[in-house]
Amino acid sequence: MTAPTISLPTTFNISHTINTLMDRNNYLSWRSQFQDILEIHGMEDVVTINSKPLKKHNDGFVNPHYSRDKLIFSWIKATYISSIRTILIPCTYAYDVWTLLENRLSPLFKTHIRTLRDQLRTLKKDSEKPMSDYLVHAKSLADSLNTAGSSISEDDLIECLLDGIGPEYKEFTTVVHLRPSFSYDDCYDLLI
Repeated sequence: MTAPTISLPTTFNISHTINTLMDRNNYLSWRSQFQDILEIHGMEDVVTINSKPLKKHNDGFVNPHYSRDKLIFSWIKATYISSIRTILIPCTYAYDVWTLLENRLSPLFKTHIRTLRDQLRTLKKDSEKPMSDYLVHAKSLADSLNTAGSSISEDDLIECLLDGIGPEYKEFTTVVHLRPSFSYDDCYDLLI
């Protein structure tokens, strides 16, 4: 009797696919990348179904479901920073790791998103620094929000920019509000 076969990916090194190691601040971005990899390989069920496969079948052959689970578990381990390791010590299966990460890091990430939004809303141009620094910093905050899955519209970004440039740009702000459409690039070009 031969063991049932389940195909495993031929490439086991995942570190070249995930461009940033997962930490407490980029969990949702990491999860999105990881889910794409699981989907490509048809292995989403490993982290979504709590199956806890046995290592071997009664006939002594290694259980292919166990092999898939350990492969995904090793992929997760290979793509997080060392400080995350301690919260995953009690985990034995990929489902357990996935669930624990979701429960522990997703709420922290929501706090990170709130912090980014607050920084953008309260952004003020420092009169000692060039306008380009102010505009690049604002765009960086908006890009971080978009990467985190909490998009901010270009109109909202421009509103935050205008609110933070101060009264010396009152005429500019009035002109921008009178225009039907105005992009970040337009705003950047005119303010520089």
